[in-house]
Amino acid sequence: MLRTWTDTHYKLDDEDWMYIATHEEQGSASLVCPGYARDGEGFSIHFTPAHAEMLESLIATLHLIKTQQKTLSSYQETPTQNHIIR
Repeated sequence: MLRTWTDTHYKLDDEDWMYIATHEEQGSASLVCPGYARDGEGFSIHFTPAHAEMLESLIATLHLIKTQQKTLSSYQETPTQNHIIR
């Protein structure tokens, strides 16, 4: 993962609770991951419509990863045949 000395890094678990807050007066929205659900390490990221294309790319990437994981797990669930060589 990318990290520099100025970046803040959060890794979300599958169970992390998040919600979207809309700021109509500012024409924006925030992704909120509250601190009380993360042992005091909550955060909020404020987005404007200018970020939509990047966020859509992020969603497309996550869908691709999900598809790849399903494909990989279906290969792992296929029973293998044991061959006896004499």
